Amino acid sequence: MGIKFINVNCVEGKKTDLRQARAVLRHRPDVIVLEYPNNGKIPFRAEKAPKELFKEKNIKFMPWIKSDIVMWKNIRRLKKSGHEISVYTVDGPSDLVGQFFMVWRHMYPCALENWLWWVQIYLREQYMLRNIRWILKKHKSKKNLTVLVFLQSFHWEHIKFLLSNPGKRKIWKYYFGKFSEINPENIAEKIKKENEIFYKHWKK
Repeated sequence: MGIKFINVNCVEGKKTDLRQARAVLRHRPDVIVLEYPNNGKIPFRAEKAPKELFKEKNIKFMPWIKSDIVMWKNIRRLKKSGHEISVYTVDGPSDLVGQFFMVWRHMYPCALENWLWWVQIYLREQYMLRNIRWILKKHKSKKNLTVLVFLQSFHWEHIKFLLSNPGKRKIWKYYFGKFSEINPENIAEKIKKENEIFYKHWKK
């Protein structure tokens, strides 16, 4: 199976960004992976745009949703033309993803120097990795599979690293190597003291 990954960075900003919407029609993908929460054991296959996400109250809070509305219109347009396309949500569960909005969004970019920030990133990307692997297995019979990866580019860089099957030591160094206050032996207890949700997902 030949796989062509095309990453189009999802910018969660205040302005409408149509790069992803245009990429749908330009590349006519077989699969799209979205940085949307996924609460199931396997990736959720989204047949249509989630109405709950596109409510007016959410658009005011998250203006980038306007970009996604156009993207979903183009997905529907492609399906109506007869093109088969599977759309999956691959991020972590809602409670984990929601920690960004609850706690972290006002700390960025200084959060990058906080080891607990990297715990959140690591946990979310472990879910992304699991879900993307499941998707690739699901579509392994497809020749010349084209996958549009609608993740923020830094997530995709990390996922590519994880897809290369690095060892535990390399993974630790990649995510946590610069933080002298944590190590593989003490990190679980430190997470437990700081954030119950992170600890719940760390134990899985």
